[in-house]
Amino acid sequence: MTSVSGPLSDAPAVGTPPREIAGGPSFEGSGQRRLRAVAVWLPALAALAIGGWGITVPSLWRDESVSAVVARSPLSYMRQLMGDIDAVHALYYLLLRPFAAFGGSEFLLRLPSLIAFAGTAYGIAVLGRRLVGPMAGLYGGLLYALLPMASRYAQEVRSYAIVSFVAVLATWLLIDALDSPSRRRYVVYAVSVVLLGWFHLYALLLIGVHAVAVWTARPRRVLPWVLAVAGAGIALVPLVVVASGQRETQLFWLHPPNFEDLTAFLEEIAGNTAAAVVLFSLVACGVWWSRRIPIVALWAFAPILASFLISQVYPVYDPRYVLFVVPAIALLAGIGVHGVTTSLRGHIAVPIIAFVLVGALTFSAHVAIREPAGRPDDLRSLSAVLGAEQRPGDGVLFAPLRYRLFVTVYGEPFRNLIDLTNAPGTYEPRTADQFTAAAASVDRVWLVAPPAGPRNIGDPRFVELRRDFKFVSNRSFGYTRLALYVRNNR
Repeated sequence: MTSVSGPLSDAPAVGTPPREIAGGPSFEGSGQRRLRAVAVWLPALAALAIGGWGITVPSLWRDESVSAVVARSPLSYMRQLMGDIDAVHALYYLLLRPFAAFGGSEFLLRLPSLIAFAGTAYGIAVLGRRLVGPMAGLYGGLLYALLPMASRYAQEVRSYAIVSFVAVLATWLLIDALDSPSRRRYVVYAVSVVLLGWFHLYALLLIGVHAVAVWTARPRRVLPWVLAVAGAGIALVPLVVVASGQRETQLFWLHPPNFEDLTAFLEEIAGNTAAAVVLFSLVACGVWWSRRIPIVALWAFAPILASFLISQVYPVYDPRYVLFVVPAIALLAGIGVHGVTTSLRGHIAVPIIAFVLVGALTFSAHVAIREPAGRPDDLRSLSAVLGAEQRPGDGVLFAPLRYRLFVTVYGEPFRNLIDLTNAPGTYEPRTADQFTAAAASVDRVWLVAPPAGPRNIGDPRFVELRRDFKFVSNRSFGYTRLALYVRNNR
């Protein structure tokens, strides 16, 4: 049995990984190089296959559609939006622009997330190999590819899959810098922290985990790490300043979470309760086997707890915002599979049973998120209905105004309608009187709005619409509804 010493192995507070968990194939001989390559590339290929399965089937939903619309828009419009509401996603929108320029199909728009998903699975395998051993990394990367929550965001035109990739990269770079310190390594690590923050500010909760890891593993190297993080912080100041002023318009919907929200998140990772029980049983084994290298367990759970506690007074929690802990959860589960396998003298039945069980239990969740209406909004179907039923001279009202930003991602039917929401060339919505004047020559108005509620019912344009027009039909496409109103006297 060989012993694998990781980069943190000489730290008293962390210690060398248990000899048992380092057992299994050596991978050290020249004839084993291909197997070493397979151990890190197989998870990436599995992630590409699973993430690519049905990637164009679900409709773009509102969050994805905002990304698509902004990425297709002139830079002047993007700058205006960044200044008003969405600065936190500026780097992602810039990254997305080339993919939007080449046709902007659903596949191309989702491709960066798919690539990041595969890169994360690869990174988990590499990180697991470095911390524990090749088989632990292989199992962790494969389990990550099988998790429905990770797979879903591999098919989203949002930054969350990329955030997970950067979190894995930053953690690996930190371990590399601690193992072989140099100015270049700390600079590269600082750059990864900047990227992590610019892709999503709340992912910087990971830096608290890194702080604990540095202090417990290499107390004498705290200063270079602090300098690296301080340099990254300076680069993030502009984003923090702008984003803090946009919180009320960007995150007004967040609320303090409760313990049910946390348990729902753990279930969402695996797709259902049964799969979650299996997954977190493996995670518990992984926590035990990796107890001398606690950075993985801290990464898996500390950001969730921190987000939960902070949110009791200043809501910052949403499952998507802590998605970057899922790679650590998968790695812990992979370490658990390897630990149990090693304790049973390398019995191949253990990983086979584990992967068959996880795959079988998560399959229905994978299918569900790949349904045509498998997202919160089915904007593709809404656009198809509108295109089939609209008439020349029809108008459209977006109430509230922000619905125009994402609903028009499938834009052809909307180009044939008279937009009554705001005057051409202006950003502010029309007043009630201006709406009435603009709709004077219109007989039919399509209302695009959220489910009926106090916010949109009290909208002055909606009040005027109901006064002069009668309700004809209403259809819901997830959280977005399309209603038709016809003028009272015609």
